[in-house]
Amino acid sequence: MKKLLEVRDLKVYYPVKESKGLRTIKKQLKAVNGISFDVYEGETFGIVGESGCGKTTTGKAIVRLLKPTGGIISFEGNDIFRKMTRTEQKELTREIQLIFQDPYSSLDPRFTVGRIIGEPLAVRGELSASQRKEKVLSLMEDVGLGKQQYSKFPHEFSGGQRQRIGVARALALNPRLIVCDEPVSALDVSIQAQILNLLQDLQKKYSLTYIFISHNLSVVKHLCDRIMVMYLGNVVELASSDQLFDNTQHPYSEALLAAIPVPDPDHPRPAEGLEGDVPSPINPPSGCCFRTRCPYADERCAKEKPVLKDIGNGHMVAFHKR
Repeated sequence: MKKLLEVRDLKVYYPVKESKGLRTIKKQLKAVNGISFDVYEGETFGIVGESGCGKTTTGKAIVRLLKPTGGIISFEGNDIFRKMTRTEQKELTREIQLIFQDPYSSLDPRFTVGRIIGEPLAVRGELSASQRKEKVLSLMEDVGLGKQQYSKFPHEFSGGQRQRIGVARALALNPRLIVCDEPVSALDVSIQAQILNLLQDLQKKYSLTYIFISHNLSVVKHLCDRIMVMYLGNVVELASSDQLFDNTQHPYSEALLAAIPVPDPDHPRPAEGLEGDVPSPINPPSGCCFRTRCPYADERCAKEKPVLKDIGNGHMVAFHKR
C-alpha cells in the first residue's frame, strides 16, 4: 500500500508553571513525547488509550490545529508545517479534514445545515451558490439526511443526525484523509453502530483513509485495520487489529483488552484493573513510562526507556520483557 502520512518523533509540549513556596518553576507538560508511525492509503488506523494519553493531541497536530514542539509530520512526503504558498495551504486543508468528538458543540447554532455543510466550499470560492447547494444536497443524501432538512438548524436534530452533519461537512472538500476524533463517544450505543456503518460505507465510496481516535476498543476492533496503543504520550504497542487482539504483547494493552465488557452473564468477571493512577505528564517516571503500574517492572525499567521494536510481521512493542 502507498504511504500517505508519515509521523516521525512527534513531540507536543505545553509550558506550565508550578509553585513551590514563594518560587514559581517553569516546566513542560509532555502531551506527546516523541512518537513515530505511518498511515497507508485506504486503511483505517486506530489510536487508543486512556484519557490524557495524547491521542487527541496527535490528531490535532495532524490537521494543523496546533503546532508540534518537535518532529515531522509528512503528507505524501511533504512536511505539513513547511513554509507554503497560499495555494499549497488551501490544497493541504482540502486533503486532510477532521470529524469532531461532540456533535452538540461543533456545529454553529446560528447557521442552517445547508450553510454549515457548505461553508468550506464557500470559503474556497470555487463554486457558485447554485453549485454549492447542489453539492451540499448530494452530501446530505450520502450521510442519510433528507433534502427537506437543508434549511433546518442544529437544535432541530438528534445527536446522531448532528454527527451526520459533521461527517458531511468533513466530506465537502473531497479529502483523502479524515481524522475521526472519538466521533461516536457522545452518542447513544444504539446510534453508534449506525455512524460506524456510515463511515465504512463512505470510505468505500470515496476511497478515504481514516485515523480513528477512541478509548473504546470494541469500536476500534470493528473498524480499524491497524491499532496504535498510547500511554502517557508514548506508543507502547502498534499492530494489526488481529495481532493486537489475538497476540497482545504489552501489559498495558492486556489491561485495556481485559476491561472490555462481555455481554454474557456466565462470562467470568475480569480481574481488578491496573493499580495506581496515571502519572502526571509534567513529572513522568524515569525510564519506562508505564513502570509505576506494570506488574513486571524491575530496576532496568527505572533506568532505560524501552525502544519500540518490530517482533515480527509489523507488530511493534515497547517492552523490556519482549
